[in-house]
This record gives sequence, C-alpha cells and structure tokens, in this order.
Amino acid sequence: MIKFVRLLSTMLIVLAVIFLSYCYFTKKGIFAPIVIHKAEVKIGGDFVLINQDNQIIRSNDFKDKYMMIFFGFSSCKKVCPMNLGIISEVLAKLDEKTNKKLQTFFITVDPERDNTEKLKEFQQQFDHRIQMLTGEREKIDEVITSYKVYTSKIGEEEEINHSSIIYLIGPGGKYATHFVADLNSDESQSDKIVAEIKKHINEP
Repeated sequence: MIKFVRLLSTMLIVLAVIFLSYCYFTKKGIFAPIVIHKAEVKIGGDFVLINQDNQIIRSNDFKDKYMMIFFGFSSCKKVCPMNLGIISEVLAKLDEKTNKKLQTFFITVDPERDNTEKLKEFQQQFDHRIQMLTGEREKIDEVITSYKVYTSKIGEEEEINHSSIIYLIGPGGKYATHFVADLNSDESQSDKIVAEIKKHINEP
C-alpha cells in the first residue's frame, strides 16, 4: 500500500512538472499573459449653461475650438482662486494666435449660491477671458457627471470638496488632456500648462 502511494505521488509530481514546463514554453495555461481590453473612458460632453453676463452658453458653439475647463465655486477659499490664478497666467502667456483657438470656462459646482451676479463679481479677480458658468442644479450635475468631477459637501459648512482637474477638450468635444497643478510647488505651473496646450493646439 505504501509503495502504491509513493508511486502515485511520484507520477503526480512528474505530470505536474511536464504540465508546467509545457505551459511555460508554449505561453499557455497559467503562464499565459493576461490580456486586458482597456475600454476608453469618455470624459466631457455637451452643455448649455449661463455665463456671468446672463448669456446662454452652448458648448457646441465652440466645437471648432479647444476648451480649457475648470470646476469649482466662488466661495472656495484656496484651491479655486489658486487654480484660476494659474489659468489666468496661462492665458497671459499664450500668444494671440493660440488664444484665438482656445475658450476657457469655470463651471460652478455650487449653483445654489453661485448666481450670475456672484460669478460676475468673482470674475473680476481673474483674466476676463475666463467665462464663469452656472445653471440649474440638474444641468450642473449632468456636466459634473460627464466630466467625472468629484464633489462632496462638508457637513453644514460652506466648503465643498471637489477635484481640481483642469481639462483640455479638443475640437468636436473630444478629450485631449488634463492638468493637475501642484499648488505647493515653487516651480511655475503655468509654464508647464502653456507648453502642453501649445503642443496640442499647434500640432500639425
């Protein structure tokens, strides 16, 4: 009986070695590379909102341009003013030809408080070419969802946690790239963004 068990164990080991060797050399079985089909994540979408001058803004009206878009709210104490300051620097550093191919938007995530009057006042702190957009809660939520923006209110406080991504959308509403400014860096963040924008807008 003991001899039979030993013989069976030996045979199983031999078979295992043969199988593993076959798998290794033929790249099949457990050694086969795992193929992951990456589904394209769609970022962006059409929107119809209202700007600080109470004008209706349709993203389709800019389908032949690039759009730089940042989400935030006017009561934001640090992240939004700093990012909008960087965006203002970017617009100041871009040449006229590039600027003509670009439209910049700030879209509020807090439409209940950010009406057109408040956004018009907020706009005075930054480059006048940044259009400040608001709208009904439902429409804002649709844009937030289509751009994969994270938002979360902090209890009953006025502050809102939100992602601080600056999007660059190409002609036809196609996602081009995005930027995340390092607000704690001593390096010029606007220079990095300018270089990337020029790479996309002025590419042949």
